Amino acid sequence: MAIDLTHALEWTSANSEQLKMLEDLQGNILDGHGRKSTRHLFLKFDDPKKGRAFVRDLNNHITSARAQLQAAKAFRHGGPSAPPFVAFMLSSAGYAALQLSKRPSDGGAFDQGMLARRTILNDPAPAALEEPYRQRIDAMILIGGNPDSRRSWGSTEVRTAEKAIRQLMGRRARVVAAETGRAIFRDNGTDESGIHKIEGIEHFGYVDGRSQPLMLKELVRREADESDGISVWNPEFPIGQVLVPDPGSPHRGTAFGSYFVFRKLEQNVAAFKKRIEEELADETGLGELAGAMLVGRFEDGTPVVSQRDPGGDNPVMNNFDYAADPDGLRCPLHAHIRKTNPRGDVRRQFGLPNDHEERSHIMARRGMTYGRRNRVTDPSNEPPGGVGLMFMAYHRDLATGFEFTQQSWANAAGFVAAGTGRDPIIGQRGTAAAVPLQIPGKWGVRDTPTTPATFEEFVSHRGGEYFFAPAKSTLAAMPV
Repeated sequence: MAIDLTHALEWTSANSEQLKMLEDLQGNILDGHGRKSTRHLFLKFDDPKKGRAFVRDLNNHITSARAQLQAAKAFRHGGPSAPPFVAFMLSSAGYAALQLSKRPSDGGAFDQGMLARRTILNDPAPAALEEPYRQRIDAMILIGGNPDSRRSWGSTEVRTAEKAIRQLMGRRARVVAAETGRAIFRDNGTDESGIHKIEGIEHFGYVDGRSQPLMLKELVRREADESDGISVWNPEFPIGQVLVPDPGSPHRGTAFGSYFVFRKLEQNVAAFKKRIEEELADETGLGELAGAMLVGRFEDGTPVVSQRDPGGDNPVMNNFDYAADPDGLRCPLHAHIRKTNPRGDVRRQFGLPNDHEERSHIMARRGMTYGRRNRVTDPSNEPPGGVGLMFMAYHRDLATGFEFTQQSWANAAGFVAAGTGRDPIIGQRGTAAAVPLQIPGKWGVRDTPTTPATFEEFVSHRGGEYFFAPAKSTLAAMPV
């Protein structure tokens, strides 16, 4: 029986074919691996035969989707924390370096690599990137583990796993770059019910990663039962949102992989905070609301389309759309979360019968913050650089997923309407003229005067690559 890619998967009652698929599929694709510390090793292969041998050996350490889900389920029921997580990705350059004839091909983005697509994305020239990313990367190894403590930046689990992988690698591959990730948090204390409210944030201080496509029915039910519901915004997506058949596997029908994007995005926290909390707050007279109108959420995650003040953060609200705010009177059309997940704006703009086309572009984001602050929880210093987000995401197609979102939504000054302006957080205008953002003078008031505001790029692309996460059977079957 063929794997049905058109619906979400209920993995706890999967049939035999679905279980084979989950055992062969790498973890982190259908659901995030959940580890708070990571290490990312970027590789080059100089000898095809030795490189293939290393990948075959590494396959024994790679975490399958089934193993990841089983460990997470056990942990939620009081079991031990999951062991270190390992995933492996190959770029098109990596497939060529290993001389693999059966390789995924999308006829564009993956085949060419991120550097060759920079004009599409408005990315800087290679010379402006960090040195390791000025040329193609062959492969990436992702290692995830638990930090040594809630306040620790380090992880013995991750260091031990990395040491073992480097010993296994020997001289069969070269590490040309290594990045360290560590999730950071805001502690909002306890609510009146005694529930401790601690939320993952990105370096600008906003709750991050709240809205994700959920491709496992168990996660959809949890969202419906334990969060603010799914009656307005349905987060359920088919597994075909991210999965494509892996042509390199001998197990046809149950072997799947996913295209994967990695981008190192550096954040200038000091300049961003100054612009938001001092200059823009004064220019508009809106205070904290000014920043929320750029991001689309207050720092605690409260969607600005829902209310004019923060406070709706337990749990962080996600059951909303923009149907009652088509003109952006509450949440401006340029807001980051509205640009990158329009929640029906595309249908309304183009008169489409449903949201299928819009939803087809949504990626499964698996980002991780990098760089040290003065504290893991409630960081208060404001560095001008050296910190940021390792943006990572899976999709069935790089051009219709990441590239479309970046080019046609975030970078496009005319999306959702003429004069909207680019996404103030991740938008890149390249050589195009800047379009000032129009900040409403009041929340939810029609015909209120707006304040034109220029907004520099406080997020800088420092390098990245396009990859494919192969099935484990593909890695095991690499030619000797």
